[in-house]
Amino acid sequence: MNSHNDDTIEFVHMDELSLPLVNRFYKSCRYPAKAGRGERVYCLRQNGKILAAVKLMPKSFDQQEWLFLRAMCVLPELQGQGLGKRFLEDLQNCFDLPVYCYPFEHLEAFYGHVGFVCPGETEKLPSAVGEAWRRLLGQGRKVLLMIHRNPVSV
Repeated sequence: MNSHNDDTIEFVHMDELSLPLVNRFYKSCRYPAKAGRGERVYCLRQNGKILAAVKLMPKSFDQQEWLFLRAMCVLPELQGQGLGKRFLEDLQNCFDLPVYCYPFEHLEAFYGHVGFVCPGETEKLPSAVGEAWRRLLGQGRKVLLMIHRNPVSV
C-alpha cells in the first residue's frame, strides 16, 4: 500500500494522456510552452504534484537524428534550490541521441554541469539547428547553442 505522506520527489516520463496536466503546469508557471504528441515529456513530481517539466523533441534532417531540449521549467517558488540541476542530472539518463538546446547565455554553467558544451566553430551541425540559432541571434536574443554529445544506452 502506498503512503500518501511520501515526500519523495520522483522523475517521471509522462504519457500522452498526462500531457494536459503538464500543459496546466506550464500555464500555472506563466511559461509559454505546451507539451505535444510525439515529444518525450518528463517531470519531477512530489505527491502527484508537478514540480518541474521539460520536453525532449526527436528531430531528424539530412540523415541525422538528434533530440532538442525545450521548455525546461521549475515551479518559480522552488527555483534556486538545486531542483533544476537534479532534474537535468536525471534527464541525461534519457539521452539516447545527441541533444541540442538554446539556453540563455547566463545558463551556460547550469547546462554545462551535466555535459552540455558550446560546439566549436568548425563542428558540423544539423543545418536546421544552426539556422534556427542564427535566426534567434538575429532577433537579438541572448542565447547559446549547446550540445550534449554523449548519449547513453537506454
